[in-house]
Amino acid sequence: MSMTKDEILEQFEEGYDCAQVVFHYWAERLGLDGKTAYKISTGFGAGMLQGETCGAVIGAYMALGLKYGACEEGRTGEEQRVAAIIKDVQFRDKLLEKYSSTMCKELLNADFSTSEGAKKIRQQKLMTTFCPKLVADVLDILDEIM
Repeated sequence: MSMTKDEILEQFEEGYDCAQVVFHYWAERLGLDGKTAYKISTGFGAGMLQGETCGAVIGAYMALGLKYGACEEGRTGEEQRVAAIIKDVQFRDKLLEKYSSTMCKELLNADFSTSEGAKKIRQQKLMTTFCPKLVADVLDILDEIM
C-alpha cells in the first residue's frame, strides 16, 4: 500500500523533495535504512535542481535499480531486468498517461533553477499541491510493477 497524500505532504513539509520521498518509501521496503535513502537521493529533486527529469521519476528509477540492479555477482541479467521494467513494463508510458512530460520544468510550467521560476512555484504552492499528487501517482505505478 502506497503512502497517503497527507503522508507525502508531511515529508515535503519536513523538507524532503520528490526524489527523496519516492526513493525513501521503496528503499525501506527493500531493506535500506531510511536515513541512508534520504542521503542517497539528496540533490535529485527539482529535476536535479535544474528543472530536468522530475525527481519523483529519478527516485522511481533508483528504487528499480535497488530492487533489480546488478552488482559484482552478474551484470547482465539484472541490468536487462531494470531496462525491461523501465521500457517494456512502460513505467514512463504509464506516467505519461497522466502527465504531459517527465521533465520537472514542463510539469510545473516553471523552472526551479531560475529565481522567477522558483518564485512562481512558491506563489502557486505547487510543492504542496501538484508535487505530492505526482509522487502519489509515481508510487502507485511502482506498486503496480514492483
